[in-house]
Amino acid sequence: MSSSATAEPRLPLTLRNGSATFLIALASLMMANLAPFVISALQGLGFDVITSGNILTWALFASAVVGLATSRLAAGRHRRRLAVAGLALAAIAFGVAAVLPTPTAVVSGLIVGGAGVGAAISTSGAAIAALRNPNRVSAASGLVNRVLVTIILAVIPIIGIAQASVFGALALISVVALALAAWLPDAPEHAEPVDVTASLRIAEPRRITIAGLAILLIFAVWGTSEDAIWTMAPVLGGAVGVDEQAMGFTLSLAAAGGIAGMLLVTVLGDRIGRAVPLVIALAIGGALKIWLGFAEDPALLSGLIIAINSIYSFAFSLFIATAAGLDARGRWSGPIIGAYLVGSSFAPLIGGALIETIGTPAFALIMGAVSLIAIVPTAMVARVSVGAERALIRSRAAQIPAPATA
Repeated sequence: MSSSATAEPRLPLTLRNGSATFLIALASLMMANLAPFVISALQGLGFDVITSGNILTWALFASAVVGLATSRLAAGRHRRRLAVAGLALAAIAFGVAAVLPTPTAVVSGLIVGGAGVGAAISTSGAAIAALRNPNRVSAASGLVNRVLVTIILAVIPIIGIAQASVFGALALISVVALALAAWLPDAPEHAEPVDVTASLRIAEPRRITIAGLAILLIFAVWGTSEDAIWTMAPVLGGAVGVDEQAMGFTLSLAAAGGIAGMLLVTVLGDRIGRAVPLVIALAIGGALKIWLGFAEDPALLSGLIIAINSIYSFAFSLFIATAAGLDARGRWSGPIIGAYLVGSSFAPLIGGALIETIGTPAFALIMGAVSLIAIVPTAMVARVSVGAERALIRSRAAQIPAPATA
């Protein structure tokens, strides 16, 4: 075994800890992924489109708040208990929403279920930080999520988009994740550098804390801009003549592009670093989002949506990896998805309001500017993240006794 592998305190990725981490992450984000079906199911119960969207917004917001509130607990020794409690609550609540026909029960079930999976959000995020090569692990988690979501999105319409199928799917996924919660990886014993050398002063505890707070804020604002583009895609497409069928095909290709972006990070792992690829992704993504606002050709607009989502998935993986690299206990990767959902839950409202009040070009300009403004602080945080990883390994190596010699 090499000395670097010996000094690495994080755990290797295995079938068990990977299955638990990835499936719990899937359960925590499935309600957002099934958003169009959730709204359709709510409409089938008599709610109008606006009310259905508001119900979903509050359910996602409940997930975000609980994810943030439980992040410190998820970074400690109660990680598995927290996951079990949250997923059990989610399974029961979504089950109630699936079988009881009364609107009050359905709405309550969705919001309580959203709060339950909020605990899963923090535990899966913190667990990523406990595994080696955060770039590869975060991208692999996203890749599994995308593939399984694609399959589920294809199966539900075959069964029929209804209360039982949509909310039942949420309950079933929560049960599967609950069964795997016992395999969640614990935080490594040696989770932070004790002695940081002068050469790695960038990884001082105070800098790590500042970087952690910064990545939560940046990721939330950036995610809001990306999700505003995604949720407003049909509106943008309709304005230039993209019909509903063509837009559906475009969004399917965009999802496939997202899989490609995460696959790239999975294959390359930590070899590509974080600061440079994030700078490139944010610069290209920002430019594409601005261009989107001025695209008048249907084919061009569709191509830009596909490209933007591909870049988004690539950057998303590296943002999670950056948070995971800051602390092996998951102090920052635990709450990062919760922070993301805070903004994401209101992205449709923000996007719709901006397009209506200032127009599409100005809306796209603002969304693109968010990515461009985020370049410098994101690069600085990414450098601290890599420095923290190096400091952790060096600190661990200093505690390992040298081999005896004859």
